[in-house]
Amino acid sequence: MQRRHGWAVVTLALILGCISAGCSKDSATVPPASIGSTGSDLPILPSDALPGYVVHASGLDAATLAADALDPASLDVVLTGAGFETGIERRFTARWKPVTEVVTRALRFATAAGATAYLTWLRAHGADVLGSQAQASDPPSLTDAIAFTHAPCTSCAKDTIQYFAAWTHGRYALTLLVGGPRAGRSTATPLAEELDARVSDGG
Repeated sequence: MQRRHGWAVVTLALILGCISAGCSKDSATVPPASIGSTGSDLPILPSDALPGYVVHASGLDAATLAADALDPASLDVVLTGAGFETGIERRFTARWKPVTEVVTRALRFATAAGATAYLTWLRAHGADVLGSQAQASDPPSLTDAIAFTHAPCTSCAKDTIQYFAAWTHGRYALTLLVGGPRAGRSTATPLAEELDARVSDGG
């Protein structure tokens, strides 16, 4: 997450154009069995959503999510109580672009209330997500969305801007992390809207 990159305006236009067009729907959902998880298909951004980026996908279990917290045991309790079932992460990285990293997650809970419980935890733990300098930020225009921003410290040459957003859609909790010099609400919103659109009404 801590890389310096340049930017091509044409690339941003292609990215946003691809998002607006819907890109390839064929890879919009990933069978968890193919990444070592269980359950039905999970919605996620397609692997070709960001042309020119290296893409990695991995399954997420409760232990992996709990490791995000400064106090993993406390988050594990929240996940258990919320009925967390399974999740997926797709990470896009590229060098010398102003958006150097995009990390999307789709987490499925037993009920919508469970997804909301996890979002409530995130709302109170920005420091767990982005570090001690995380500050509440303007989220994308999605239901109950929250957001945090991390600004680089003046003495940290390799530090970069990070923007994190999270929201719920039915029994899914969805998160998006954007990193790089151009990271922020304006670059994150089209991706967040595309990710949200990939959750079926039935959940």
